[in-house]
Amino acid sequence: MFKAPFSFDGRIRRIEYFLSGIIGGIVFGVAYSLGLATLFLGAAAGSAGGSLFGILIGIVAGIASIWFSLAQGVKRLHDLNKSGWLILICCVPIIGWVFSLYMLFADGTVGPNQYGEDPKNRMPYQPQPTSVNVTVNVSRETPAEAPAEEEKTEKAE
Repeated sequence: MFKAPFSFDGRIRRIEYFLSGIIGGIVFGVAYSLGLATLFLGAAAGSAGGSLFGILIGIVAGIASIWFSLAQGVKRLHDLNKSGWLILICCVPIIGWVFSLYMLFADGTVGPNQYGEDPKNRMPYQPQPTSVNVTVNVSRETPAEAPAEEEKTEKAE
């Protein structure tokens, strides 16, 4: 889980998409809050360097969070065997939320697809043969035991 989280290649499962949304939101929220706190504390102290540092932290956290979210969304779309460009639908307010829920709850493509191997290691359904040949041995003796018993009966006579 979380192999190359900033890469746009490959496929991820629903649980990884869900967890990446939660973890990404928490990390972004903490970094952004620290940036805002540094900005306001620097401005209150009259330090231009502190304000600039706070703005810089906020910008870096925002860019990293957007990149991370886009990469995870594209990989989830790849698991659904869809183009990564469909992630742009999420920019449309109400339709984007519905599409994000679809990405969260839809089951991925079974087996490998053009974007990589199945993250659940499932294989496509292959029908089983309709007839099966079975050989059953119903004798009590196995071929290895039969000569040994004949020798015993000959010695007894």
